[in-house]
Amino acid sequence: MTIQTFSATDSAADVASATLQDGAAIVTGLVSPDLADTITNDLRYNFDTHGYKSKRDFSGHNTNRCHDVLKESPSSVELIAHNMVMQIADAILLPHCESYRIGSITAIEVCPGQSVQNLHRDNCIYPCSLPGMEMLIGSIWALTDFTEKNGATCVVPGSHRHISMGEDIDVSNVAQAIMPKGSVLFYLGSTMHGAGENRSNSSRIGLINLYSLGWLRAEVNQYLTVPIEDIQKYDERMRCLLGYTTHDRLGDRLGKYYGSDTNFVDKDHYCERYRPYPRKVERKK
Repeated sequence: MTIQTFSATDSAADVASATLQDGAAIVTGLVSPDLADTITNDLRYNFDTHGYKSKRDFSGHNTNRCHDVLKESPSSVELIAHNMVMQIADAILLPHCESYRIGSITAIEVCPGQSVQNLHRDNCIYPCSLPGMEMLIGSIWALTDFTEKNGATCVVPGSHRHISMGEDIDVSNVAQAIMPKGSVLFYLGSTMHGAGENRSNSSRIGLINLYSLGWLRAEVNQYLTVPIEDIQKYDERMRCLLGYTTHDRLGDRLGKYYGSDTNFVDKDHYCERYRPYPRKVERKK
């Protein structure tokens, strides 16, 4: 089974539908190769000086990771808060919450000689699973070309339908997210996936962003990860994604703040006034 592939001009609704159906979908050419190159160049120093700190069996001993993406590359905001990403997150997450937030932001460089990563689900960070409810979704941006030889992400289409932990799954049905620079792979938190083996002579670099239900704790503490002086530069949408707002539920709010810090967005995440497109998703009762 292959991963359904769309173009940048296709509708977000179709991409979201395919992601829900198969567990993953690709959109090619969603941003320019030049923007991808800019972000890659921004991350180069961090990869070279700090990337080794994440080397371990699961993460890979020939893999570099950068967790300070926003600090190192201001341009990465254009990918993290891209309108199509927000629309797909709306379609998949908003039926189960009033808002969603960034769970983690990680740039990963899979270097030559890196073996295949163990298949896993990103939603395993939460101690429960509920049929029909996705705790989070992910986007993997290709900052370089993703090829069969350089370790394009491996996905098991349909694996999101088997959410019981420890349940046997036919992992022979693995598809690789082969896509050009500037493209993005969307996948569900319950979809099994992992980095492929890099048998080439060059690195492949991806930007992985997770978005989780607003009433869940984020995987990475963005309040400490992103310097407050950087928070001040972002618009309200980005500050909401980083958690600087409340999660409203029938008039009761999580994450209340009674101070006067101007970084805090005192309104519902993506309320009609600040939403870049009309809300078309009804929350499940």
